[in-house]
Amino acid sequence: MEPAISPVRLNASSRVVTCLWCHGSTTQADAVRNHGLCRSCVHDNIEISWRLIYDRDRNIGSIPSNLRVAYGL
Repeated sequence: MEPAISPVRLNASSRVVTCLWCHGSTTQADAVRNHGLCRSCVHDNIEISWRLIYDRDRNIGSIPSNLRVAYGL
């Protein structure tokens, strides 16, 4: 037995997500490629685009090792 309507699966690169810096919408492929940032933020902030962004409230990233040691986490 087959379903009446086949489920539509979006391509991962076309899914819309929000940028961690400007909170604007961007594709998931750009966010993965640019560590959570959209293309315009990477272009504007090229010197910080390589850094890991940690957001405790959104559960994004991880606590850096030096802070884990300093606070005994």
